[in-house]
Formats: sequence, structure tokens, C-alpha cells
Amino acid sequence: MLATLTAGWVRLLAGGWVSALLLLLVVALGWGLVSRQRSLRRLRSELHGTRVRGGYVAESLAPLIDDFPVDIGKPGCATVFLGQPVDYVHFDPDEGVTFIEVKSGSADLSARQRRFRELVEEGRVRWETYRVD
Repeated sequence: MLATLTAGWVRLLAGGWVSALLLLLVVALGWGLVSRQRSLRRLRSELHGTRVRGGYVAESLAPLIDDFPVDIGKPGCATVFLGQPVDYVHFDPDEGVTFIEVKSGSADLSARQRRFRELVEEGRVRWETYRVD
């Protein structure tokens, strides 16, 4: 009878240890998955930041590239960096005013930029002189 009780306790303890080990294994795997998800999120964020910084560099250097849509060196002209809602406004006494938005990679115009483009294309642009006394 003692042998039967001892064997029962051994099975119970062994089953408990196996269950405990399996539980620890599941917890460790879950923790590893959470840790990898955090790392992936951080890497995605860093990649996005790199693309954004690359876009800012492209915006800054764009006027120096040969195929920039206006001649920034033409006498009497001025090219002004705005940044938002468009990147540049170019003033040419012969050609007029040109709004320039610089995009890199697969970036597209925002809804706001598309709306301003439509307003310009519709001729809904005006001049105001504001005097401060």
C-alpha cells in the first residue's frame, strides 16, 4: 500500500512539474513574441523617420538639381522655401509665379496640397497689399 501511495505522489509531482515546465515554456515564448513585436515596431518607426529625413534633405537640395522646374539663378527671380503647404514659391517677372512641391520616393500630395493645386489651376489666386500704420 505504501508503494502505491508513493507511486501516486510521484506521478502527481511529476505531472505537476511537467505542467509547470510547459507553463514556463509558454510564458517564455509569449514574452519572446512580445519582445520581437516591440523590436519590429521600433524598426518600422526608425525606417519611417529615415524616410522623412530623406524627404527633408531632398526638399532642401532640390533647387540645386539640374532638372528643377524653374531657373533659380535667373536674374530678377526669387525662389522662396515655405515648407508648408507647398515647398517653394518661385517668382519670375517674365513667367509669373510657380508653386513647387518636392516629393521623393513614392510619396504623393496630401489632400490639402491637392486642394491648393486645384485652387491654383482654377485661377483662384489673388494679390493683397496690406499696409501697417
